[in-house]
Amino acid sequence: MIQKLFTEYPEQDERKYYDLLVEQVKTRMDNLYKDKERALRDTHTKSHAAVKGTLEIFDIDEEVIKRELNKHASLTSSQLNAISIKQGLLSLPKQYPVWLRFANGRFQVENDYVSDTRSMAVKVMGVEGERLEQSYESKTQDIIVHNSEFFFVKSIRDYYGFFSAVVESDEATKKWLFKHPRQFLALIKGTSQFPKSLLTQKYWSSSASALGLKPNFDASKTSLVPVEYPAVIKYAFTPVSSQPPHDRIPFQSRPGIPKLPFFDRAKALGLAPNQPDNYYRDDLIQSLAKPDAEYCWDFGIQFQTSPNMSIDDTTITWKESESPFFTVGRLTVKHQIINFEKQYDFCENLRFSPWNGLAVHRPVGCINRLRGIVYPVVASYRYQKQGLVHNEPTGNETF
Repeated sequence: MIQKLFTEYPEQDERKYYDLLVEQVKTRMDNLYKDKERALRDTHTKSHAAVKGTLEIFDIDEEVIKRELNKHASLTSSQLNAISIKQGLLSLPKQYPVWLRFANGRFQVENDYVSDTRSMAVKVMGVEGERLEQSYESKTQDIIVHNSEFFFVKSIRDYYGFFSAVVESDEATKKWLFKHPRQFLALIKGTSQFPKSLLTQKYWSSSASALGLKPNFDASKTSLVPVEYPAVIKYAFTPVSSQPPHDRIPFQSRPGIPKLPFFDRAKALGLAPNQPDNYYRDDLIQSLAKPDAEYCWDFGIQFQTSPNMSIDDTTITWKESESPFFTVGRLTVKHQIINFEKQYDFCENLRFSPWNGLAVHRPVGCINRLRGIVYPVVASYRYQKQGLVHNEPTGNETF
């Protein structure tokens, strides 16, 4: 089947897998937390810290971006005219308060020297506009990004197979990965970096979002038939210097990590065998405690410019040589003291989902559609376990 630009496509029997995965997630959460007082997330389990920041949206020159975009994509004049960049979160130059949750990606809490992805979940507050019907907050926009350009599972069916293996046992998980070598290699590649600091790391959304909806958009048709959008984009936060001209900060590795994976990392780092390694939390606390601390990221959007840049298969990287990121804002984090027990609890109890936000930024692609089904199950389990009532963050929280 020839695929079209800005279009997401359903999988065969997709909705059947929704129900199967919901049951597997419930089983997984019970296996981990049924007899415990507190339930953590099923993925990105290890929280490092909640950090306060500011997201500034620039006064975007829409015509300049569209002219540059047209150099990379074969768009008809009607397609180009239908793209509206200045809408939703991007509609006006404005500064928004944000909460950031930094975390590791694994299913369980591990030492930070264990191979993993690192994530930054961004909660933008004070965002006005028509909401997605799945939103559980009234004036926030969640953007979830990781230090990998791609996700290692390519379809909902494969995610069901992988997650079912995780629920069964570690041995079953290994068998599934060996039977899916392309996705196994993607997992190894995506978890191979050990950044020196999460405050100078680049983060990508890996999955895509719409930029606007067509007048005849019908949410009930998604996951059943192909659905086309005016534009589809991905997000990235690129670390830059805090002072003009805001040069990009190159990647730096955590000191002391052996390059060969079979080396004893604890020994190489000078840690006792049973000594916990919370390097990234410690670094966040120490770095932000400095009175002159200031860290910045350019907030960028990347357009799908070819159907080969798959929306549904998130193992496929959207190459910047084929579609560059356009900077539309800047995220800034300054000096703050974050080593409070109540703030850590606040971090643990924050709720994030790409489905919490504005309708015009609707998440698209199979992994996002799956997130819309699974994330509420995990969140409900976590909150019910502790008898918590969800409170929408405002940015005015103090600890």
